[in-house]
Amino acid sequence: MRKKMMALLLAGMLAGVNVMPVFATELDHTEQAADGENADAADGENADSENADAADGENADTADGENADTADGENADSENAGAADGENADGENADDGNVEAEVQEIVIPKGNLVDVDVIDLSLHAETTGDRAPVYTYENPFRGQDTSKGAVIEFYANPTWDVHVLGTIFAINGTGEYDGKLYFTPGSYLGFNSAGFGGFFDANLFNYNIVTDYIKDGALIRIELLPDGFAVYADDVLCYDQTILDNPEMADGDFKPDSDFSGVLAWLSGAEVLYFGYGSWWNTVSDTANIDLSRISFRLADGTVLMDQLQADKDLVESLGGSVEAVASDEHTGLQLAEVDVAIFDINSVEYQGSSVLPLMTAAVVVVILGAVAAVVLACRPRTYE
Repeated sequence: MRKKMMALLLAGMLAGVNVMPVFATELDHTEQAADGENADAADGENADSENADAADGENADTADGENADTADGENADSENAGAADGENADGENADDGNVEAEVQEIVIPKGNLVDVDVIDLSLHAETTGDRAPVYTYENPFRGQDTSKGAVIEFYANPTWDVHVLGTIFAINGTGEYDGKLYFTPGSYLGFNSAGFGGFFDANLFNYNIVTDYIKDGALIRIELLPDGFAVYADDVLCYDQTILDNPEMADGDFKPDSDFSGVLAWLSGAEVLYFGYGSWWNTVSDTANIDLSRISFRLADGTVLMDQLQADKDLVESLGGSVEAVASDEHTGLQLAEVDVAIFDINSVEYQGSSVLPLMTAAVVVVILGAVAAVVLACRPRTYE
């Protein structure tokens, strides 16, 4: 019995030894198959088709194609880049001038503005170099129909040396309306805007005064018309566009027979009006030593757009100047009480009392009788012993 069991055990062990290589081989094939299936699947179905192709193809190509192309194409070239470089930069903002407008936008301070009769254009804070504006306003002609013409009038009273390149007034524009229109204490009228005809300098030669029409003070009127301009002092013509024919009195792109309607079109789009600032020479050495008053900005048909001077009270006083408010009910708040006045009728007065005529008559009679008695006594004959 024991021998049978030992024989069976030995036979089993031998059979197991023979089966092991086959099992191992089967396991090896199974693992290889698994590796092959997985690998083929990974390199084949998944890699070549879904995963690999997707990773290397759909995803990779998508990443490099759809996403990359989208990033470089749709997003970059169209939406983001196109928008940034196109719509925003060259399109909406840039084409509309918003970007440039934001960069060059002119801020018009409100301040503590009060109505005044006179402003001193020599006020400034700096002692050397460039200076800042003191009197800044929105251009009264902006948005108006200036096609028929415009008139600018003011009284200029010099207070010191005449600086020919100073500024009495200047209208400035930016962006599409980049340019300047200004008048100086040297009676020089200048305009410059490349997009609206170029420039002209009238009554100026080698940056020196040709003729000083303001002298000790004058009411200056500047008329801008579609066919030219004219400058008057106290209603007497100083010069008009014909001055542009004389190279010793003027210079510029405009000639007497030029179309000046571009100047008027520019005038309706420029943003800001300065007094005492805004020409090309905003330096202390070019300060306008002028007391300015009696301004009037109006259209050629007589429509008044601005006829009251205003000043920032706090700013002017901080610079050592002073402002005097215009005396009127609107500004002082004082009003006269309403009083009913009746015309005095002397005939309506009734007198009561006693007359003094009898007493006066009696007194006169007594005086007369007394005088007669005195005369009789004086003339009576006298006897002397």
